Amino acid sequence: MDIFALYLVIAIFSAFVLLLYFTPTLMAIKHRHQYKTWIMTLNLIVGWTLLGWLFVLIWSTRRQHYLD
Repeated sequence: MDIFALYLVIAIFSAFVLLLYFTPTLMAIKHRHQYKTWIMTLNLIVGWTLLGWLFVLIWSTRRQHYLD
């Protein structure tokens, strides 16, 4: 395997890991979650822990109930 192929594999793997890591943030933005800024902040701070990442993922998928 030449050096270019190795760098390509590392780049693709890194992009996949970053996409997986920021999945809760991307979901909150896509669904226009009311607390997307908080979700993004928590994802950055505690997302590296499995429990923190799961908490933020569940929070980003919860339905929002608005009081009219």
